[in-house]
Formats: sequence, C-alpha cells, structure tokens
Amino acid sequence: MTMCFCPRGSLAINISSVVPATLHLHPSLQGMVVESVLRNGTRQQVLQVQHKNDTAFLKCFLGTNAAQRREAASMRLRQAGKVMDGENQVVRALVELAECNVLIMSQAPGRPMRDIFLTADAEQRRAIVQRAGEWLGCLITGREKRAVQAWKWYFSLAKFASRYASDPSINTQLLRNHLTLMERTTRQLHHQQVEFGISHGDFHSENIFIAEEGERLILTGIDMEIANPIPVAHDLARMLVWLQSDMTPAPDRKSGIDRTLFDSLCGSHGPISTIERLAIHFHIGKNLLEFYLRRGARLPELRPKMEIAMTYWANCKVNRLTLNVRRDS
Repeated sequence: MTMCFCPRGSLAINISSVVPATLHLHPSLQGMVVESVLRNGTRQQVLQVQHKNDTAFLKCFLGTNAAQRREAASMRLRQAGKVMDGENQVVRALVELAECNVLIMSQAPGRPMRDIFLTADAEQRRAIVQRAGEWLGCLITGREKRAVQAWKWYFSLAKFASRYASDPSINTQLLRNHLTLMERTTRQLHHQQVEFGISHGDFHSENIFIAEEGERLILTGIDMEIANPIPVAHDLARMLVWLQSDMTPAPDRKSGIDRTLFDSLCGSHGPISTIERLAIHFHIGKNLLEFYLRRGARLPELRPKMEIAMTYWANCKVNRLTLNVRRDS
C-alpha cells in the first residue's frame, strides 16, 4: 500500500510524479491520503493530507540546503509553541521525517488573514491588523539591540533589482531613484543599534490564519523557518507592504503605507525610537521594491499600486533624516 492521491474537482495529478519516491514509499506514510497539492516548487512541496483522520499539511523541503531549512523550521515551531498560547497560536509539528526532509503540521483554524482583510470594513481592518501586531509581539523572543548590517541588505537588494534592468514593463527611472534613496538610507542605518529578536521571518497576511470565537480573534501562524534573530523591523515592514498591496491608494501615509495600517500594526510594540523608525522605513523600501519587481511580474495589476506607494515612500520625511554616521559606513 502506498500514499494515494484523492483529487478534488477536475484536478488530476500522478502523485508519484510530484512527490519524490523516497517520500511516497516511506513506511510512515503508507495509506496517507493526499487531498491536494498546494505548492510544487523547486525549494519546497506542500500537500494537504489526511493524517489520522484529520486534515494536516505535509511540507517537503528541497534543494541543497533542504536539511538545514527543515531543521530550522522544526526548531522554530518548538520554540514558538513554548511561548504562544490563548489567542496567539502557531501550528504544531505532528511528524518529522529527517531522512526525507519532511514536516507534517497541524491545520491552522480559520481563514487566511488576507481573505478576511479583503472583505473587511475600515474598523474591522484596524482590529485585524492590531491583533496581528499583538501576535507578532507575543512570538518574538530574545529581544536585544544589535548593530544592523544595512549594507548587506542593500547589496542583496541591488543585485536582485539588476535582474530586471532590461524588463520593458518596469519604470526604470522609478527603480533608479528608489535605489538611490535606499543607498542613502543604508548609509544612515548601517551599524546603528536596532532591535533584533527571534521572530517569524516571513510575516505576511497569507501566513496568519484567523478564527473568530465570539468577539475573540484567534490568530495562528504558519510557515516559519527562521530560528535566528532578525531585525524586528523586517517582519513589521513585510506585513505592512503585503497589506498595502490590497489597499486602495490613499494620501495619508507613513513611508508609503496607509497611516492607519502603520499605526495599527506597530502601535502594539510601544513607542518607536528614531532609529527603529528608520529601520522600519528601510525595510519597507526594500519590500516595496521586491514586491514591485517579483510579485508584479506575476500580477501586473499590482505594479501601479506599488509605484504609488514607492513615490510616497520617496517623499517621506524619514528620507531627510540625518544621523551621526560612522565614517566606515
């Protein structure tokens, strides 16, 4: 008996052609029903399965660093499980098959935050985003101030952007101007002491699920792989840019982000210092450009929204901030 595939609707996939033989023939997975293939990329495959009569999600890590990513994801889920409770939850690892680089995880209750956000009114959006900020605040552990290596982030961004230099569908002047301002912000931020913590790493509205229990919103996080400290600003900025891509452009903004969104997400993290504000601005700029280029290539309708957000980001007064900068930065 082998792992079998249960197609939904007209979907028909030969499961042995999607999943490596070492996986679909693994003794621990015999008889498991695969309900659907959610992702089938070069770095990972994600399947919705029936595990012990419950819906679960099987994630197979692929590529040269698959073992390290699987180990980091497993460690992160264990870490998070120790600090998250009540209204703030994370999925649980049900089965770990180290030899196959596989994790089987519990189902997150409710619906993706993005689905709820899209149909919510302004007050509901504010409440949802505020709860997401509270969830992240509960998740982050090991907070400490560290010198940020901003040039490392900038050079990675510039290298990524260079792949699109000849793309006729992008606004090349906007791209050049954005990178120029990102370079200036990098000079201001590099080696400044910013808050780091063990966080999510890919914090956005499709990686948070929301279940409503009366007036309570139960949030559950999925898809965490980073078990090392990162700037807190990184995750805040990533969520803000994702949410902004689903917003109707409005003039009242902070760093290109709708002011209400910005304040609702960041407000639960207490007063923001000048350095932390600069760090959030920097990471928003980074995410806006990545979103404009990568996600915009797949969804061209996003690019006009991102161009507006990048223009507001460029005109933000934070870009005119002057700090004491190290000579070697």
